[in-house]
Amino acid sequence: MKQMYHPSDLAAMDPLVLMKNLDHARMTSRRLSYILQQQVHLYTPEANELRAQIDRYVEAERQIEAEMARRRIRA
Repeated sequence: MKQMYHPSDLAAMDPLVLMKNLDHARMTSRRLSYILQQQVHLYTPEANELRAQIDRYVEAERQIEAEMARRRIRA
């Protein structure tokens, strides 16, 4: 899985920016999941592309949450 953020970039981010990026990643992955659910008629390549995008944003969520936990930042 390709990481959306480099660990050193996350470590350098301000806590407020981390929280905003986490919100963005969460909203985007949920929106893409909703699109995928509503468009079940999509051909396999398009559905696979949506799944890949969802996976990228879910991985971004994990990265940001791990950095926030490392710094003991609560959302």
